[in-house]
Amino acid sequence: MNFLEFHKAGGPNMGVISLMGLLVLVIAGIKIYQMVVLKQYNLKLIRLIRMGGLFAAAFGVLSQIIGIVQALEAIRAAADISPEIVMGGAIVSFYSTIWGLIVLLVSLPIYYVLKEFIKLKMTGNN
Repeated sequence: MNFLEFHKAGGPNMGVISLMGLLVLVIAGIKIYQMVVLKQYNLKLIRLIRMGGLFAAAFGVLSQIIGIVQALEAIRAAADISPEIVMGGAIVSFYSTIWGLIVLLVSLPIYYVLKEFIKLKMTGNN
């Protein structure tokens, strides 16, 4: 399964999680540009990197719970359903959680490295 199939199978909330990941990367890029090119060292916007990752992870878990509840309602309404279909749906329900946690695992190291580097530069300890 390639990335686009994974993203599409994960449902409509995968776009929100991806948007949070993109936000994290854009803010990190802005902060790196400020430090390297402009030689500006401030902590403005830096918390949004961590917040974007945390939001992506939480939203992924929420999306999974919503998907599981909808699946259970469909199973209850159906008279007979195969175990393969149930397991397939259970596996797909994890996609949004996995993607949200990936965004979190990318955002946290970026956040802490940038934060510590900026704090080091702000105190004058080069």
